[in-house]
Amino acid sequence: MSAVDEMKKKIAAKQFDPKDLPLFMQAIAEVAATTPELKDELAGMEDTTINFKVPGVVEGHLKIAGGKLEGGVGGIPDAQLTIEMTEEVAKGLATREVDVASAYMAGDIKLEGDMAQAMKLRPILELVGEKLGAEPPS
Repeated sequence: MSAVDEMKKKIAAKQFDPKDLPLFMQAIAEVAATTPELKDELAGMEDTTINFKVPGVVEGHLKIAGGKLEGGVGGIPDAQLTIEMTEEVAKGLATREVDVASAYMAGDIKLEGDMAQAMKLRPILELVGEKLGAEPPS
């Protein structure tokens, strides 16, 4: 079973756990490799590295280089951006039950580094969310 299929099942059952972050990163990479709209979005992006942290639970990263996206476990040294959040927020973001902008404004998401990279990430995550069957926040 692919990471996309596993994530679809977890999201549909509302069983995403922040410890599933590595699986989510793998699903993002699979979607990026097979979705024409996402390939187009990535083709126009500068190379970037972004770390994701759920303190005490898990760390993951996304790397965009040469129009391709890779995701993985653990952080990348000297990443351009680090996004830190609680377990509850991580779960809500993965299932799209939490709006990223609202969570940031409420202080539930902390950014360290180049904030412009976070803005570039949003359309990618929206496309991935659609492909994984997550409904946008209301």
